[in-house]
Amino acid sequence: MRTLEQIEKELAEAREALNQVQGTTTEVYTRIVGYYRSVRNWNKGKRQEYAERKMFRIVAEDLDNQYAHGTSKIYTSETNISQNPLQTLPFHDQSKLLLFVRSACPACPPAKDAAQKLGIPVDFVDADTAEGLSAAARHNVLSTPTAILLDPSGKELARARDAKSILAFAKQGSSQLDKAV
Repeated sequence: MRTLEQIEKELAEAREALNQVQGTTTEVYTRIVGYYRSVRNWNKGKRQEYAERKMFRIVAEDLDNQYAHGTSKIYTSETNISQNPLQTLPFHDQSKLLLFVRSACPACPPAKDAAQKLGIPVDFVDADTAEGLSAAARHNVLSTPTAILLDPSGKELARARDAKSILAFAKQGSSQLDKAV
């Protein structure tokens, strides 16, 4: 059996070894002029352009709290249907929309806006969380954004993968939606 002093000595040796760890050079590939290429092979001008690039994420402001808490929320559109540009909905007023989103998805904020214009309850599912990933697997969702229109009994009526297709839900008749699935 080891003593506490031996364990502390081993931990100190391990910390010292970690401080002296040296990695290997990483080969970085990125897109330039339409194709991917190793950054070390770029000319001086292209390397400077790469150094000046800024990385950013597009995250809808009201999804920030959802991602921070790691929970899914149900948002019901508060807009009055008469004020909504989509005057009449071809599907049942008890229909619901599941919208699978991710924080790094640039197409998710427009999809979220389109979903809220439908005037039906929208359940935003964060596919970055374990719970959201599990829900995505159950519904066979492979990419974000993916919107699934559900009837009152929970039966899938239709799917959409972008804001334009989500808005098309309001333009299609319910009989067309039934045929789509």
